[in-house]
Amino acid sequence: MSQSLEVTSLLERFDINQDDLAALKTGGDAMKAAGKVNAVIDSWYVWLEKQPEFPIFFSSQETVERVKRLQTVYWENFFSDEIDQDYVDYRVHIGQIHAQRDLSNLIYFAAMARFNELFSEAILSCGLPASDLDRVFNAFNKLIMLDAFVTSDQVAQFARRRVIESGKAMLEMSTPVTSIWDGILLLPLVGVVDSQRTQDIMDKSLSRIAETRARMFVMDISGVVTVDTAVANNFIRITQATRLMGCDCIISGISPNVARTLVELGANVGEVRTTATLRDALQLALATLEPTVRGGRGQGEGALR
Repeated sequence: MSQSLEVTSLLERFDINQDDLAALKTGGDAMKAAGKVNAVIDSWYVWLEKQPEFPIFFSSQETVERVKRLQTVYWENFFSDEIDQDYVDYRVHIGQIHAQRDLSNLIYFAAMARFNELFSEAILSCGLPASDLDRVFNAFNKLIMLDAFVTSDQVAQFARRRVIESGKAMLEMSTPVTSIWDGILLLPLVGVVDSQRTQDIMDKSLSRIAETRARMFVMDISGVVTVDTAVANNFIRITQATRLMGCDCIISGISPNVARTLVELGANVGEVRTTATLRDALQLALATLEPTVRGGRGQGEGALR
């Protein structure tokens, strides 16, 4: 669990102390004695039933009753004088459920605002002294903000994880190192290529070279519009790394813009083999391998005689 979701850190950040918790319990006890907590929850459901999200998340009356019971426990816990790690973990769990069910921030914060209004009215109607009311409202507002933060933070974290996972999946799909001929691998690149992606390209390319024992590796960048210094140098590093594994690399499809960029950036192209088109690269790869293939066939035929 991150430091921001540890109970001690949260209480410090939201300036919630034992006096606040005692004030919350005072307000909670007064509402329980007057039967206000269940009344607030019932009123809240009258409001919720009018919202367009209600039929989406509450498919039956049984579901409504089950969630009502859980909310009763939630608010009784809220107005207790004990906020521990279990309290925070439960709010984390609620946030994760909201995220998994794709509950929008709009309905969540609207619902919390409605609870705030209903509980404020209930506290005012309990006949507490003015000095207690100030303390109860101050503590209530602090803790309602803490709860809202924990829940919304989980929704945000879930969204970030989904973006990262989608990015990884797209990266996986966008780096298809394919065996197109015995001893020849092809990697066509399309779209934006940054330093992170070139590192992924190197890892996958070297792994496939090791798996297939390829002798030629063609990297076609005709779908890459532009490159910067780091990406250009990483392309060159890929060709050097493949050569160390006994596999020649050809970069094909270098556009005039990319070629001009490489020259202007002063990229160290060294002995990098390049072609204008993918067709030229494949012809060069086949021509490079052809003597070896023929030689291998000759030796085999001689051995059979």
